[in-house]
Amino acid sequence: MAKPRLIDVHSHIVPRTLPADPTGGGIDKWPCVQCQSLTAATVLMGAKPFREIDERSWDIGRRVADMDRDQVMAQVLSPMPELLSYWLDTAPATELARYVNGAIAEMVANRSDRFYGLGSVPLQDPDKAAEELRLIKERFGLQGVEVGSNINGRYLGERRFDPFFAAAEELGLAVFVHALHPLQAPHLAATPGLVPFAAFPVDTALCAASMIMAGVPERFPRLRFGFSHGGGVLGPILHRMEHGWRATKGFGGQLPRSPKSYAARFFYDSLVYDTQYLAHLTNHIAPGQVFAGTDYPYLIEQREPAAFIGSIASAVAQGDTLWSGAARRFLGLDAR
Repeated sequence: MAKPRLIDVHSHIVPRTLPADPTGGGIDKWPCVQCQSLTAATVLMGAKPFREIDERSWDIGRRVADMDRDQVMAQVLSPMPELLSYWLDTAPATELARYVNGAIAEMVANRSDRFYGLGSVPLQDPDKAAEELRLIKERFGLQGVEVGSNINGRYLGERRFDPFFAAAEELGLAVFVHALHPLQAPHLAATPGLVPFAAFPVDTALCAASMIMAGVPERFPRLRFGFSHGGGVLGPILHRMEHGWRATKGFGGQLPRSPKSYAARFFYDSLVYDTQYLAHLTNHIAPGQVFAGTDYPYLIEQREPAAFIGSIASAVAQGDTLWSGAARRFLGLDAR
């Protein structure tokens, strides 16, 4: 019997080069890549080192070799989240986003049999971001965009983001929400390890909860949202939200459907590291809406994804969708 064809929706790239600061050095946190060799580099935000990376971030041949090793049929490429750069002014942020989108589009074009792409837009300016979505689809040929869990401290439930959501829905583009600069981070300085290992999934969950409470999926019912890290801690939060919805009669009539019903329409990746929780997410939170995700090529990556998915596929009601079915629907591939 042939092995299922796995699509990894959560993987990141960094181009080997980035455009220079358009002001000639006046932007404090402009990202750059400082290469030490053909296979090693450092990403800097301004003058401050941010992350050590290697050729897996930009080299197609290396990625495909790793995908073959891991039994991954296709990867969905998205920017390293720090490159979303919401702290920049709109004009330079747009220039950077277009450059990164072009790099992703080139990788996809070189191996269209193995890669799909999610780009970025300057969501610090929702109206400009909405305009850029047409380029995402028509110039770069990508399936959607990656966005942060908060945009400079503002969760996506705020009405200011509605023009962006409306444009994404109209164009049929997917929106993948990735944790970025958790709002709790400044209060965790004494224990910095809490930020990547605890605050990231909390921020993702608060973003999803804010969208549910604000009625985003109600206003944009055809828009496909995906959440990284299995939606973070949304699962436990949902039970309390559900109780509150009943106790307050739909939060005073503001939410016509239950929080769990909206959450079940979102997509989530499988990056939860625990097979029992993945089975719970797939069986009880969002049946049929969970796709594979690894966070390749970073330290927190889910190793051996095919084995991880395969270990629970028979224990969930719609385990076949974990391999590629949910990913294809999220990316809009079956609608072509």
